[in-house]
Amino acid sequence: MSQVKIEESTFGKLPNKQIVKKYTMTNKNEYLLNPYIGSTIGRVSNRIANSKFELDGTVYQLEKNEGENTLHGGPKGLAIKNWASTIVDSCVKFSYVSADGEGGFPGEVWFDAWFKLDENVNTLIIEYKAITDKPTPVNMTNHFYLNLNGRDSTERIYNHLVKINSDKYLELNLDNTVTDKSKEVDNSKYDFRDFKVLKNLIQMDAKWPEHGFDNYFIGKDANSSMNDLASVKNPSNGIRCDLRSNQPGLYFYTGNFLDICTTHGTNYKKHHGFCLEAHNYPDSLNHKQFPSCVLNPDTEYNHLTTLTFSIE
Repeated sequence: MSQVKIEESTFGKLPNKQIVKKYTMTNKNEYLLNPYIGSTIGRVSNRIANSKFELDGTVYQLEKNEGENTLHGGPKGLAIKNWASTIVDSCVKFSYVSADGEGGFPGEVWFDAWFKLDENVNTLIIEYKAITDKPTPVNMTNHFYLNLNGRDSTERIYNHLVKINSDKYLELNLDNTVTDKSKEVDNSKYDFRDFKVLKNLIQMDAKWPEHGFDNYFIGKDANSSMNDLASVKNPSNGIRCDLRSNQPGLYFYTGNFLDICTTHGTNYKKHHGFCLEAHNYPDSLNHKQFPSCVLNPDTEYNHLTTLTFSIE
């Protein structure tokens, strides 16, 4: 009999008085995993340069929310939507219908997001599905933050050991949009092919004023069904997290601009948490040599990411 426990409560209300629900999932080992902390990002993760793209001969102008660019689906992206929700066995299912033209994107899209905690292997399973009535870009991810020192710790992530299974990363423009070039990680601070102490690498390159990582890494096994994309360890307490996904790479972000006070009273500052955002290549709409993120009406979008926690 499953010992996964799902608790439902009221998180708050939107300006229109709609209730936003909160789900807390725990297992017999008392690990606390809160899917609501990490936003579901879409329709398109990361940045779309100049907030526009061309699809089938039509240029679509999107809403801007980071300078001249569209970040994480824009100001009307999936992250701010109040999804319908239900508990299905040991899963929480969220559903949302995005209207044709929402945020500037074409097509009506039906989104489902599934969160499941597998107590037998201490794994959080995140699955996204989508269908559409006309061609439209879809490239989703989950923007969870991790700090293996603990949720309430004042320690930042500098002591973490990070491994990313990638030989190449995408070059960035000054506005953090990607260029069309991939670069080898050899002899650079981007070489995480073996476990590296994060503090040692985060301070190597003074090119960016925030001194951190905000980069897309191309997975070594981009053509396999599930990729071992990244692993992170905390030598202080032995906690380890391994991330696998059917996506071709991941965006590694070290919380360079974190500055929030949470509802449980903890202040999170710069480098207090990191993100491992598994998704397709950023801005592939404007770089035709990148894998396409266009979803057609005769296909289903399917994104699967797993986070497995263990003690070494």
